[in-house]
Amino acid sequence: MKIGIISDIHSNSEAINCLLKTIEKIDEFICLGDIVGYGADPNYCIEKIKELNCRCIGGNHDFGVIGKLNINYFNYAARVAMLWTSRQLKKENLNFLIGLNKKIQLKNNVFAVHGSPQEPILEYILDKNTASLIFSKFNFKICFVGHSHLAGCFSFNENNNQIDYMSFSNGGYIEISKNKRYIINCGSVGQPRDGNPKASYGIYDLKYGIVNIYRVSYPIHLTQDKIIKAGLPKSSADRLTYGR
Repeated sequence: MKIGIISDIHSNSEAINCLLKTIEKIDEFICLGDIVGYGADPNYCIEKIKELNCRCIGGNHDFGVIGKLNINYFNYAARVAMLWTSRQLKKENLNFLIGLNKKIQLKNNVFAVHGSPQEPILEYILDKNTASLIFSKFNFKICFVGHSHLAGCFSFNENNNQIDYMSFSNGGYIEISKNKRYIINCGSVGQPRDGNPKASYGIYDLKYGIVNIYRVSYPIHLTQDKIIKAGLPKSSADRLTYGR
């Protein structure tokens, strides 16, 4: 069985469409939240997720749009986009966001959240200290996360308690080891921040115990033009060029 892992689409229809055109055949999609925010195609992206019939959890931008999070927590560009998005959403798509949960269990000890296991919506896992604390508190084999927009993997070796980090800014793969546990971020579809502007996603092959991370080009200029035309902050368009 192969599971496609996508996260942080951020209303970027060009990115999700190019991803879906290139992805190999899979059995199921999992979406780790932040379908909306920053970009100009929120309805399209929500409808695409519904069309894929994938299991989906909410992210901080999704919950900000529906009023579950105080938008004052967010930066200026994010706040403007959330207010704009809330005015654009069709009722059925708003209801879809309202119905999103905070966690998915893929199998016995494999989970998916937007932020982290201890704070599913807001916490970033950016360093080994944070990862170490989470590994000590939770006993998952694999936890897939999004939120940071940084494709990479923290691994915990149960034989020597060593924590390692591997970046996947150019793609790559992880072979799941019997004596290790993992926090895996498959990156952002619609707003990468690891210096590579290409859309990022993962495929978890349960049969062979491998997670592959892929990067896909998309017509960034079209996404940028839509953001500007919608009156959204120019910074949200500019950053897509550099993947920052």
